Parts: sequence; structure tokens; C-alpha cells
Amino acid sequence: MASGLTFIGVLWMLVSCVATVLLAGGIIVPEWLIGTVSANGRTVVAFFGAYKRCNYPIYDEAASMFALVEECGRYSSFFVVPSLYWQLAILLVVAGTSLSLLLSFLIIPSLCTRHVINASSAIIVGFFQIVAAICVSAGLVVYPLGWDNAEVRGSCGREADRYELGSCRIGRAFLAMIAGVALLVFSAILSICGGKNHRSYRHQVPHEKKRPAVVLTQAEHTVIRGYDGNGTAVVCSRQI
Repeated sequence: MASGLTFIGVLWMLVSCVATVLLAGGIIVPEWLIGTVSANGRTVVAFFGAYKRCNYPIYDEAASMFALVEECGRYSSFFVVPSLYWQLAILLVVAGTSLSLLLSFLIIPSLCTRHVINASSAIIVGFFQIVAAICVSAGLVVYPLGWDNAEVRGSCGREADRYELGSCRIGRAFLAMIAGVALLVFSAILSICGGKNHRSYRHQVPHEKKRPAVVLTQAEHTVIRGYDGNGTAVVCSRQI
């Protein structure tokens, strides 16, 4: 089974897949920020993710009091995410992760065939992996700018602010995203030696020995007409 990847290329493929899994898992798992929320004398751990949160208070109109919902819920729409910076972070992280996923789907078939990735295209893929890493990194940098919204301060205390955690802590999903970015950059470096240099596999017809060209020229035909008195042959020439 012919492969388009070198030994380093196989490592490149594995690292790329692990990086993509970490990024995708970081988006799905709502543990970017961890705090606490209290209502009616009860305190539970609150989790904030990219587009959803877990364990949050709601106002019960029938009982005229706040109640705790101990489950995970998504925001009803993108535009009700409580911070503009969080909205921007979601766009950047999803864009970078989607690009990383697409590139992984491009690299994986190269393990079985040499017609997908070669030495030159591997470097191009590595360049786009850097682009994906930049997008995700930008999203992770922008996300803390939204820590001053009311939902975060309700779980992390009034001292919570931009890049100030208050009583909260960073969750494992956020750390997984950071690890995914680091692996994505590492995989981009591996791409430099990831693809094989493919030679032309066209069937070549062996060259025949060159034969000297036969040039037909007019030749003279010599005819002996007779002999003179001294015994010398009398000849005449004519072209044929």
C-alpha cells in the first residue's frame, strides 16, 4: 500500500487529529469557566461554555422566587449570548476548528495513497494549520474580555472583570483548547517533512538504437565499351 507520507508525516497526521479532537471537544464541553451560583440557600457549581452554560438560576413567577436549574442549556440564539466578545470568540473558535477538521480529512487519506499529499502540498496544509491556530488563539484571547457581563459576575463575584476571574477558575475545556492550539502549531512544523517527493510514474518506452539514415543518392554505373590499341579499357559512365 503506497503512502504519500513520510515517517514524520505519519506523526504529523496523528498530531493533527489529536489537535482537532481537543479543539472540537473544547467547543462541545461547557467548561470554559467554572464558578458557583446560589439561590434559596443552595449553592451549586456553575459552568460556562462557548455557547451554553450548566446550572443556572431562573425566576419562578408562580413561586415569586429564584430557582436553580441543574442542567445544561444552550442560549436560544446566537444574539442572546451575554457578551459581544463571547459572540466574536465563538465565531473565531468555530472557524479555526472547522478549518483544522477539514485539513485533517485531507491528511488522513494520504496514509493510504500517494496522490493526495506530496512534499509541496504538505507545506501548504501546514500553512493553513497555522491560520487555524491563529483563529482559535484569537478566540481564546477575546473570550476573557466578556467576563464583565452580569452572568459571570453572578457566579464569580463582583470583582470579576475583563481578564479578572474573581472567584471562578478556568475549566478543562478551555485548557484543552490551548493544548489543541499548541499541537496544531507543532503539526504545522512537522508538515515541512511530512510529504514524500513523488517521481513521475509514467511508463517509459525504451529507446531503440539509432540506426544511420539511409540516404539514396544517384550512383554512376560504369560500363566498359571496349579496349584501344594499347589495351586500355574504354569506359563510359551513366547515372542510375
